[in-house]
Amino acid sequence: MRVYEPGTRQWSIYWASSARGVLDTSPMVGAFERDRGLFHGEESHEGRRVRCRFVWTVAGADAARWEQAFSDDGGRTWETNWTMDFSRRS
Repeated sequence: MRVYEPGTRQWSIYWASSARGVLDTSPMVGAFERDRGLFHGEESHEGRRVRCRFVWTVAGADAARWEQAFSDDGGRTWETNWTMDFSRRS
């Protein structure tokens, strides 16, 4: 679920699990500036909480890229662990 707050111009991204029937109440929060969206939050990884970063990038008129990275040192360094490229089909 995505929620937009006009006053701050920020989005909050919440994940839902249909398998477990729960909504994760720890959102990824961020904003878009020009062709890039940057979002931060926390995730559970291998049984512990880590910082998480999403980067959305416009890759053309009909394309976008999404990257997820984790940091276990408070955001000083990041390890990208997932990328997806999206394209519009006609």
